[in-house]
Amino acid sequence: MKKLTFIILFLAAISVQAQTTGSITVGGDFDKFYPTVLTDGGWNNMMPSQLEIGRSVIHENSDWRGSLMAKFTFHVALWGNGANFINAEIIQTHNTLNSANRDFIAGWKDASGSSATLDLVIWLRGGGTTYHYKSLYPTTCRVFDGVANPLPFQEEGGPAHSFKTSPDLYVNSEGLTNSGSAAFHGGGTNYFAGNMGIGTQDTRGYKLAVSGNMIAESVKVQLQSAWPDYVFSKDYTLPSLKETEKHIKENSHLPGIPSAAEVKTNGIDLGEMNAKLLKKVEELTLYVIDLNKKSNSQELMIKKQQASITSQQMEINKLKKNKR
Repeated sequence: MKKLTFIILFLAAISVQAQTTGSITVGGDFDKFYPTVLTDGGWNNMMPSQLEIGRSVIHENSDWRGSLMAKFTFHVALWGNGANFINAEIIQTHNTLNSANRDFIAGWKDASGSSATLDLVIWLRGGGTTYHYKSLYPTTCRVFDGVANPLPFQEEGGPAHSFKTSPDLYVNSEGLTNSGSAAFHGGGTNYFAGNMGIGTQDTRGYKLAVSGNMIAESVKVQLQSAWPDYVFSKDYTLPSLKETEKHIKENSHLPGIPSAAEVKTNGIDLGEMNAKLLKKVEELTLYVIDLNKKSNSQELMIKKQQASITSQQMEINKLKKNKR
């Protein structure tokens, strides 16, 4: 029993020693993000590394400096080996005074692709900001802020890296950033509370924004506004063709339909545009019905006139015959 207890304690001690914990303070300017280089300790263990970076206390270093929780799971390339990736889970929103957002992480990069290093670069906000970290495997940490180490950080076999002034576009400050793709094979409902961008990070406030082409077997648009059957109401005032002609000459587009310039700037709402086009079709239908009535009336009048002319011609022929 004593031997078993000793073995368990010994293995636990090895596990604890394999982890690396510590803290760093990034100097320089507060409005800049400086390259901080950590090593992939899991590489030689044939496993992905896991690195956690945190700031629980919002007032650490100064009042309302800000909080941060981040977790990186990664495997660097090292001379171009495969299966390299960097996945990040970051929460750096609503983390300072009045629930404002303050970014502490501005980007990351695998700096081992052209060398025998195991370097991962993470850009951290400076200005004397302290960060606490824990790595599942042993790691080293070097800060290039012009204080601890001079700028820039020279990637071995690669470019030099200086500070950043704002986060890169790929940085998701409210959750996951994965370098790979995702596949969901469950048959249940997948729920997304926020907005989604495909091929774009700027959704412009829409629930779904797609930069590129889409294909679908069916698209249903549920309008909140009225469907334009009101055109057939007795109370609807149908614009005259003269008014429509005048508008076209002055504006080069149909009344109620956006111009080419407006569409280029704002795009079109499918549901709204279909409703507007249907309105025009219904108005055209009323125009055609009216023209058909006029045509039928004219046709009837022409037939009456033709009958009258035929009758008169017959009378004339009779008169001519009698004179003979």
